[in-house]
Amino acid sequence: MELNLASIMTRYRDRHKSTYGASTTPNQWSALNAILGCRTGQYGEIGLSCNTCPWKIACPRSCGHRACNQCQHQTTEQWLARQERKLLPVNYFMVTFTLPRELRQLAITHQEIIYPLLFKSAVSTLKTFGLHEKGFNAELAMTAILHTHTRRLDYHPHVHIIVPGGGINTRRTQWHKIKGDYLFNGFKLAAAFRGAMLRAIEQSGLWVPATPKKWVVHCKKVGRGLPALQYLSRYLYRGVISNKNIIADDGTYVTFRYTDSKTNTTKTRRVLGEAFMNLVLQHTLPKGFRRSRDYGFLHGNAKRILKIVQWAFQIAVPLVKPVERKKIVCQKCQSPMRFTGFIPSSAKRKPG
Repeated sequence: MELNLASIMTRYRDRHKSTYGASTTPNQWSALNAILGCRTGQYGEIGLSCNTCPWKIACPRSCGHRACNQCQHQTTEQWLARQERKLLPVNYFMVTFTLPRELRQLAITHQEIIYPLLFKSAVSTLKTFGLHEKGFNAELAMTAILHTHTRRLDYHPHVHIIVPGGGINTRRTQWHKIKGDYLFNGFKLAAAFRGAMLRAIEQSGLWVPATPKKWVVHCKKVGRGLPALQYLSRYLYRGVISNKNIIADDGTYVTFRYTDSKTNTTKTRRVLGEAFMNLVLQHTLPKGFRRSRDYGFLHGNAKRILKIVQWAFQIAVPLVKPVERKKIVCQKCQSPMRFTGFIPSSAKRKPG
């Protein structure tokens, strides 16, 4: 059996249903169905014909679900290309806002409420600091991305926010640059974020459990920004684990590898097959929820302001180049093949 996420979920789905079925949400069942049906013919097929010889073939369509690690490659490339067009020649900072352990059960139970509040509280905290920081007093722009997992696949909701090292002073219509090698004090950010998040949860009508007085907010300089965006793009659309990191399946246990963030060394984790499925599926996002969001002059509705900022920095914005799909070549003559149409899942077509 080929070692990949779909094959593992096929093998252990009955055990997973028996053990975790009662707590599996409709969104997670939908993700599981998509992963199992991806490129199997469940979603129909794509007809292809060679430009040179008579060879014809039908390829199974992918599911397109963002929890599937075989899909969304082009979507990821398109997102990264859009972000690259917005990069400025300034230092960038990555600020990570993390929910404490005491709020994780509340978060996983009420994702539709807590995830938007996590975005709102983190972004409003940074905006407030930007407007009131002594010697700065400017509106920040940001790109925020929600992650719900650690590299070990444990549930750990947090938001990464990429911030250009400067902002717009709207009173004077001036660009204000961040001075020094750090954005804002991480301890002060954490205290303000804690207050904003707890107030937001209380106002939503949910019960607020007791939490530590000190929360964690990491704020670090990341150079010119592109490496940070590239890192975050890996986990944006293509599931939480790649097939190459699944290294063993003995019929009872699944072993996968990951890079330890503290030591930067490769480690492995071995869990029951059904537990592995649960680890993956618990990170399925609510339907329609946007994992990536832009704010300030990076927002889609602020293109005019972004152009003014780029003009001030004398940036020559490159023309938009569409991200091309991987070309399929003919198995007979190696010539490019052309798309001829979609074939419904009820129809079957063999290579010509």
